[in-house]
Amino acid sequence: MVRPKRSSAALAIASAAALTSVFTAVPAHAGAPAGRGASPAHPQQEARQALVQQIVKDQGVPAAEAARRADRQPAQLKLAASVGRTLGARYGGAWIDQRHGGRLTVGVTTDKAAPAVAEAATTAGMGDTATARVRYGYRHLQRVSDALAKRVAEANKGAKDGLQTGLVTSGNKVRLTSLRGAPVTAAQRDVLRWAKREFGGAVEVSAHAQRSVPRYCQDDYACDPPLRSGLAIFTGGARCTSAFTAYSGGGYYMMTAGHCAEIGYWWDVSTYSYGYQNVGGVAGYEFSWYGDSAIVSVGDPGWWQPRGWVLYETPVSGSEADYVGGYVCKQGSTTGYTCGTVTEVDATVSYPDRTLSGMTWSTACDGPGDSGSGVFAGGYAHGILSGGPFSGCGMIHEPIGRALSAWGVSLLTG
Repeated sequence: MVRPKRSSAALAIASAAALTSVFTAVPAHAGAPAGRGASPAHPQQEARQALVQQIVKDQGVPAAEAARRADRQPAQLKLAASVGRTLGARYGGAWIDQRHGGRLTVGVTTDKAAPAVAEAATTAGMGDTATARVRYGYRHLQRVSDALAKRVAEANKGAKDGLQTGLVTSGNKVRLTSLRGAPVTAAQRDVLRWAKREFGGAVEVSAHAQRSVPRYCQDDYACDPPLRSGLAIFTGGARCTSAFTAYSGGGYYMMTAGHCAEIGYWWDVSTYSYGYQNVGGVAGYEFSWYGDSAIVSVGDPGWWQPRGWVLYETPVSGSEADYVGGYVCKQGSTTGYTCGTVTEVDATVSYPDRTLSGMTWSTACDGPGDSGSGVFAGGYAHGILSGGPFSGCGMIHEPIGRALSAWGVSLLTG
């Protein structure tokens, strides 16, 4: 039986803080032998290669140019966050413009803000950063997004197919969509009319092509300690994927998707050398309006040796927010490494039996069983994979900052 959603997390973390865990060496033969489960010759390069290859495919640029874009993205996102704080109400959001060399573009509501952006960009060594005059400030778009999300969640109750929203900074708008070809209820129709009447040009009403669904599965996949992001994890015959490892006090936690934790309390990893080994029980989960995340308490951290890695050994050095146009990747236990560009942030997602807010959409491919995967880019954590369209590519993830804050834990870095 899964514990209550929030109260259990506070209790589990408080209890864990009183523990002291000393890492001990995993048995000498715990490292995956050659063959199934073995690490590649250059494990840290696999994630970067997947990202570079995706940029080459998407943008039609040489590998050297794709590598340049991949390597500079973390610095671009830091600059975007800094400029956003500096400009305040004059900030209209930021995005990475892949059509123009992968440059960072900052929206400004007044031309007088442009010199401040140029100065910050030059100081950061990114003189190609551009500005674009926009009508709506980012704070206004966030207020519109929040108001829409609440109305959408209420209107979706009892509906077969739900409305969805997403903030698109590159278009300076909030997108409000219904499922293409599907009937809308009277309540949903009222929301569509109200949104245009209330917010005018800040809202674009359109359609999404497929239903959004979580990503559970059943299957096998094996990997020995250390515990890290990208492992196949199991409960009651269902499979998901581990996300990043975290800590609080003396306790260690495996993060994953909340909808995975909803279906089972105890979670195992299928190891190469020791068969199925229990990681621990769910300390808390959320699969609701407030997002899709969970933490599993690591029962024996000395044996599991949690690391701030993405399978195989790609180190995680921190976390970053999502920006439209930026690339994100994931390592899932079904589809492995895949990458794509962020298309919407602060998105409201309609799943078959509930509506979630504050999510991020990207074009990355995923599949059943990838739920819970750590979403990352350039060694920085971005989120936890939640779902995607019923078929085809597209990925929905929970922002990592909200997940860490919800459970009061810190990201374990490599």
